[in-house]
Amino acid sequence: MKLPIVQVADLLEAANFGWVDPEHIYTTNVTPDEDDSGKTTFIRIQDAVGRMAYYANDIAFAQVAGVEVQIFFSNKWSKLTKGENLTIYDAKVAVLKKLQANGWKIQNPLNPDSTDPDTGQKTATIYVTKILEMEN
Repeated sequence: MKLPIVQVADLLEAANFGWVDPEHIYTTNVTPDEDDSGKTTFIRIQDAVGRMAYYANDIAFAQVAGVEVQIFFSNKWSKLTKGENLTIYDAKVAVLKKLQANGWKIQNPLNPDSTDPDTGQKTATIYVTKILEMEN
């Protein structure tokens, strides 16, 4: 079974969102070499708190996998969407719908969007969970 962060990355890469290049979906830290200008929209996916589930005789048979999805929107957003009138809110909703349609549960509360102090990019952070049965 693939790691939960890889499952989410594969899902978002396959979605072919027009506003983020699949090569800008990371499961590792994004270094300044990749973009410190804020001109690129990218998604960073990392593990969040998970827990074990479905116990029988003190043995867990599943894991509730927790994943954090951070979207860093380009500070040139209106130019990158090529006049499609696509807002940051629309992009965030598209990610939420894609995750939910594939069995990931959105955790509440949704964090408010913020601005990255280094690049000036708007950011959205989403926490999702999914029950993954452990293979024998």
